[in-house]
Amino acid sequence: MSRPIQVHPVKRLLGNALQNLPPLIRKEALTHVSYRNERGGGPDNERLEFLGDAVLHLAVGDMLFRRHPEFGEGDLTRGRAALVSGAMLASIATQAGLGDLLYLGKGEDGSGGRERPRILGSALEAVIGAVYLEHGFQEAESLVRDLLGRFEQGAVPADPKTQAQELVQRQPGSVLTYEVASVEGPDHSPIYTVNCIVDGKVRGIGRGGTKKEAEERAAQAFLGLTEPSRSW
Repeated sequence: MSRPIQVHPVKRLLGNALQNLPPLIRKEALTHVSYRNERGGGPDNERLEFLGDAVLHLAVGDMLFRRHPEFGEGDLTRGRAALVSGAMLASIATQAGLGDLLYLGKGEDGSGGRERPRILGSALEAVIGAVYLEHGFQEAESLVRDLLGRFEQGAVPADPKTQAQELVQRQPGSVLTYEVASVEGPDHSPIYTVNCIVDGKVRGIGRGGTKKEAEERAAQAFLGLTEPSRSW
């Protein structure tokens, strides 16, 4: 008895989304500009890519905002950037087999266009744009969550203070602290200067409108002056 063919879940998700699109807009979402140029007319997917990019950023931002109330603006920004990066989109498009469905010009096709990350990522954005155009934001948002939601935890890098603490902890006995060196400006708009101190020595200095912001920048300064293997 033959075993059923296993379809990658991402391929199934995107396949269903494409199947639910009218044929004309589905072809537009999958049409690279090289195909249009060779065939002399018809829409390519660049306009849908533009629209899909906007939908993608909003959907991912909303997902991170709702799922992670503990995240500050910096965490949200870093997480969104990781999830909507070209590398992430190209990886998902590859898993979905999107390259095999594209309409490419002969030259682009012959030079490996179906595996080119920029083309794959743009096509995925175009599909998201097409879903939004035909079915509205809720349907497009659901597709984005299904495609990217499983990557969200690993996509959000640690904040600078956490990275600094982890780095210091690699050196047994070392201690990291933060100290406010000064507060300048009026009460309604203070500027904090904070020292990042490791084992009693100032290793980074940061300034910001809040103590937290200054500490993060001090940690960033410390991280920029150190290497993972360095002992202080």
